[in-house]
Amino acid sequence: MLYLINNIDVLTEGGKDIAFANYTPTWKLHRKIAGKALRQYLAGNHLEKVLHDSMNKCLPLMAKEKGAFNPENYIDLMVFNILNAVCFGESVELDDPEFVNFMKMDKDATEMVGKGFVEDMFPIMYKIWTTNKYRTVIKMFDEIISLVKRKFQEHDKTFNSDNIRDFTDSLILARKEAEQEENEEMLSQLSDTHLRQTILDIFSAGIDTSRITLYFAVRYMAGLPEIQSKVQEEIDRVVGKDRLPGIKDREKLSYTEATLHEAMRLGTAAPVGVPHSTLCDTKVGGYDVPKDTMVMINHWALHHDPNYWKDVEKFDPTRFLDENGKLGMKPESWLPFSAGRRVCLGETVAKPELHLIFATIMQRFKITLPEGTDPELKLGGSGGVTMPATYEVIITDRIKT
Repeated sequence: MLYLINNIDVLTEGGKDIAFANYTPTWKLHRKIAGKALRQYLAGNHLEKVLHDSMNKCLPLMAKEKGAFNPENYIDLMVFNILNAVCFGESVELDDPEFVNFMKMDKDATEMVGKGFVEDMFPIMYKIWTTNKYRTVIKMFDEIISLVKRKFQEHDKTFNSDNIRDFTDSLILARKEAEQEENEEMLSQLSDTHLRQTILDIFSAGIDTSRITLYFAVRYMAGLPEIQSKVQEEIDRVVGKDRLPGIKDREKLSYTEATLHEAMRLGTAAPVGVPHSTLCDTKVGGYDVPKDTMVMINHWALHHDPNYWKDVEKFDPTRFLDENGKLGMKPESWLPFSAGRRVCLGETVAKPELHLIFATIMQRFKITLPEGTDPELKLGGSGGVTMPATYEVIITDRIKT
């Protein structure tokens, strides 16, 4: 686990983020300010607008595909554009150098970190001599941090409280408002680096988990035509084909959301979540767990526990529906965003984002597997990330037919 600690420390600029940082008074203030900024941003129609703008740009590009193709690049573009617009108010094209470079770094770093380093076997190497692979990953992390730092500085210079453009502006505004309300000494510990790391939590981490979740959802639908047809029947009935699904449609698209929830259960993108540490000596399941022990939630085990899920390996969206066909209470063994005080900061963005991307793809395309492809999904990924093995699909444009 030493490689994990070292990589996290570099990526979080010394533990100044929200996802990985220790639970301290500074962390609580940081989380409070970030939560307020998210609520301010989501209060308007910003999210739906950037979602629709991204889908209107990406879906026509995807519709040009003839024959079998890998949908990853299009899913990446959809997610990147949405979160880039949420955080920085900008949209990009498929061939945009910043997009291409970011996605390559993100995927390469995920793969390399997941496979581990020689330094894991000889920890002293971290201090005296590191391998080229490790230095490459650190360079990628530095580039990602530099990208966010540059955009944050641009926003800070042009900030206008009467014109809140995106989440970065909302975060700057929340911090300025906190200056009038919070303890000055405590607030002084919350630097611009903390705010940059909040954006990195939403932007970089959000892209990774969202794209993988959608890889799973699209692959499952390609291999499960009956469930795909039920999703599309619901979307056609509630939304039609003349407009894109909106935030207000979500409560009426229960089967569609339940299908996405089942994809998130069976295809758990982050199987062991984010590492944290215990605040005191405690006991879990009869085991003594000392203070400052690294602990992680086994989300994969929760989502595949036969004590909570009937026919655990079967893809069945109705698990999440009540007797009236509406979305029921969240099952206690379904925790894709973790839980408690360390629940994912971006959950309030991710849920509507994933739902509307998935619903819009289903509205537009019938998705099938190439002839001869085994409909059963095979797993890929490495280390702390699970994803479907590389696959291809064939699409039929439902809007034009």
